[in-house]
Amino acid sequence: MFKIVTKRKLNDAVTLMEIEAPFIAKKAKAGQFIIFRID
Repeated sequence: MFKIVTKRKLNDAVTLMEIEAPFIAKKAKAGQFIIFRID
């Protein structure tokens, strides 16, 4: 599991989350996106 550092509701349909995931951040390249599911 990754730690949610910040969570901010931008509007009714969009929530901005900052997630602590150093391994994923190291491998990320410009233009890539992360898809995650909530259990």
